[in-house]
Amino acid sequence: MGKSITQVDIEKSVKISQRGALVRSDVLAKMFGRTHKQVLATIRAKNKFLEENSISLGKYFIEEIGTKPQGGSFTRYQLTRRGFDLVALSLKGKQADIYKLWYIEGYHNKQDVIDEHKLVAKTNTLDEAWKQFRQEGIEFRNKLTKAIHDTVEVYRNDVEKKMNDGKYYYHYTSLIYSVLGIDLPKGTNPRDVLDKRMLVRLEDMEDTVADMIVDSNEYYKDTYKTIKQILTKYISHKETK
Repeated sequence: MGKSITQVDIEKSVKISQRGALVRSDVLAKMFGRTHKQVLATIRAKNKFLEENSISLGKYFIEEIGTKPQGGSFTRYQLTRRGFDLVALSLKGKQADIYKLWYIEGYHNKQDVIDEHKLVAKTNTLDEAWKQFRQEGIEFRNKLTKAIHDTVEVYRNDVEKKMNDGKYYYHYTSLIYSVLGIDLPKGTNPRDVLDKRMLVRLEDMEDTVADMIVDSNEYYKDTYKTIKQILTKYISHKETK
């Protein structure tokens, strides 16, 4: 039986990246004190369940078949975060119970944050000064959106023949939120929950980034890298104060 897992163990094993979180089935087996054979049986049962409910298997499990050094083949799976949770939450034992508690605590903590932001949003709507700041902020957001459109989307469409914005609206928004320390649940509009002080800082940052995009003579990907480097230095400087 392996050692009891902790939140740190989970976070190390469930690697979050742009392409999703992937953990090998044999690694999961060791984490929860199971044989790989037992975990493979669980995954195959879950695959059958997903197929019966017309849910894409690739969102949960990616099968890998390889050759053993001594000959013969082996099967294992790469688990996305969805697949990891589906398997881990179905297991029994001390390690599995620890993960279930960690999962439940995380879920309810997020719900508490969402409820808190809803309350702030409701309070804000009664504040006339806040509503004025929010309306002014939309103008700064539109300026940033136009800068990204004119320097990124148009170039991609007209020159590169790529019919999308390359997620640069998302990239710049995420960068600005990181600089300002804005961490909100997915789908929450910051202009609904931030106070007046933070709204002013958000407006200022969006205005600054929009000007940097427009003034840049670099290729749009290089422009983003340059702005990211500048703002990252800003974050580092702020954290050392």
